[in-house]
Amino acid sequence: MKSSLAKRTDILIVAALLSLASTVVAQPSARPLDIQGLDQFSTTGVRSRGMGGTGIASANDASALFLNPATLAPSVFEIRAGDVLGATMSQQTQEWVPMRPIPGLSVLFEGLTGTVKTPDSLGKPGLPLSAWSSLQKQYDNIQPNWEKNSLGSHLFSLVAAMPLALAGMNISAGIGVSQVISLDQYYQNNNSMSPYLGQERPDPFLITNRNDTLHVKWYQYVRKREGSVYGITPGLSVPLLPGLRIGGSATLLTGSSDDNENRLERGHINIAISNGTGTNFMVDTVYYNQSKVGTSKYSGTLLTFGLHFQQERYSIGLTIRAPMQITRTWDRDVTSIDTTKKPFPVRIDNLTKRSFHESGKDYVNFPLAYSLGMLLRPTDKWTIAFDYELKRLADAELTTSSNSTVSHPWVNTKGAVRIGAEYRGDLLALRGGYREDVQAFSPDGSAIINEPARGGIYSLGAGIDLGDIVLDLACEFSILKYQDIYQSNANYNTREQHQVMMEIAYRF
Repeated sequence: MKSSLAKRTDILIVAALLSLASTVVAQPSARPLDIQGLDQFSTTGVRSRGMGGTGIASANDASALFLNPATLAPSVFEIRAGDVLGATMSQQTQEWVPMRPIPGLSVLFEGLTGTVKTPDSLGKPGLPLSAWSSLQKQYDNIQPNWEKNSLGSHLFSLVAAMPLALAGMNISAGIGVSQVISLDQYYQNNNSMSPYLGQERPDPFLITNRNDTLHVKWYQYVRKREGSVYGITPGLSVPLLPGLRIGGSATLLTGSSDDNENRLERGHINIAISNGTGTNFMVDTVYYNQSKVGTSKYSGTLLTFGLHFQQERYSIGLTIRAPMQITRTWDRDVTSIDTTKKPFPVRIDNLTKRSFHESGKDYVNFPLAYSLGMLLRPTDKWTIAFDYELKRLADAELTTSSNSTVSHPWVNTKGAVRIGAEYRGDLLALRGGYREDVQAFSPDGSAIINEPARGGIYSLGAGIDLGDIVLDLACEFSILKYQDIYQSNANYNTREQHQVMMEIAYRF
């Protein structure tokens, strides 16, 4: 009796596990490449980056134009140029949970079936098992876990600022170009499925017909984007009262990215749920590969307003970024190879290719954002800075030109805290800091719905003052770890990044 009840319970669990997949189209984390990367705003200024990205109240050179235009107050003409070199490591490790009625399914996704000897029928040599009862093996050598490393460098900033005397006021003006958004993005899942087995949300429902078959498309999915959005920024800073300045800047955004998506079909999984007696599955061969290769171009205008109140031992800063729209104009070539209906083996020259071109526009409307900063100077040599930034990305709206639908692509409603410190001697300044790296997405199966993934960025920096020439250096280490959790498996995702920045300034 207990054995029968346990068996019935197992089947109900499997039925619920498999049925909830029918309510989703594809795995959310493997969604198509559209506006990924547009949430990754950069902090400009090597001194600022060495101090944990702070600068709303602590910026003191020409790079203040990009951080808080109100703090732009150079005593002489200054020009700065900076570059950054970065190395990124991304990886995913999957762990699958065996299900007692169909344990071979998790073994298949773990890539272990190739090591298992194929059994015969009832122990009788030469008598093969039926297609449903035989050991199901993958038709490729793709393993569930992967790791990718990349290295690159790009222009960080080029800016000039100078003081001006107008109507008895000490006005400061500046103009520069800088990286505003880093579009670099990479994701891979070697066990993507549609529908996805084990998906926890939306809520599951039970299969009413116990004699049913679930059909699952099993594939490898890879998406990659490389590029940047740069901004050309003029700005002004004007004194209002003693110690109080107001500033503003307008940034003309322009940029491009190389986009690449690839889907490699690994098989069609057919899962049969018998009438309360057990479950079986079978993997059919599929010969299908689709690649999407193209470019995206970005444009928009960013307006920033700032306040800065400075005293001898402390200062307070505020920046407000007006609502803005970024337009993404994209085009790509789609190539697919499909020979599913042809018998195995298939010759390469028999592959049927289909190619076509796609293009369109996406409009991303960003809401009002603001940042608060405070600087403390307990001694003449020590500076401590705090910043708080709130971008409200959950309120951003995405509109596509093809169907004019409006959606909210991101979930981040959280603010980010930044902290930094500087010790300044006669010739050498030492810096350090930390800032939160709050993502715009929520991991699949997150315990708190729409809770964003979080990482951290640690930084060290130094400055060498040689009079007319100033050299600033900074290095950053960022790490992001999060888990996509399903009833069937857990995917452990890690991204580590090392960046080295150098900026040289000349004052005259």
